[in-house]
Amino acid sequence: MTKPERAALEQRVGALRSFLKREPGDETAWYGLGRALLDLGHPGEAVSAFRQALAAKPDYTAAQRELGLGLLAEGESVAAAETFRAGIAMAEKTGDLQTGREMAVFLRRALRAAGPRSDPPARS
Repeated sequence: MTKPERAALEQRVGALRSFLKREPGDETAWYGLGRALLDLGHPGEAVSAFRQALAAKPDYTAAQRELGLGLLAEGESVAAAETFRAGIAMAEKTGDLQTGREMAVFLRRALRAAGPRSDPPARS
């Protein structure tokens, strides 16, 4: 990331935080803040922002996907896998099939990172 790109993201974070002080229930702004923080390499703060987005709109599949990615970036692969599983179910319920497919790919990545203990039980 170049310095100007980083500066633009940091400016965006500041603007979104100011906006969210006035409009704390705006799920899109929380999502944008989380994305910018994730891009800046602050996954912990991003996770908090995505959780706020989901608190404002519980079926926000894109925020669920990004929450999982933030957890994965923090090294929380088991929590990320659980987040992606819940997100896949959410996507099926809301009809957001593309985001569901993306989360299925990320779920496999999270399961590999978590190791054998986090694999889903075998079906008989």
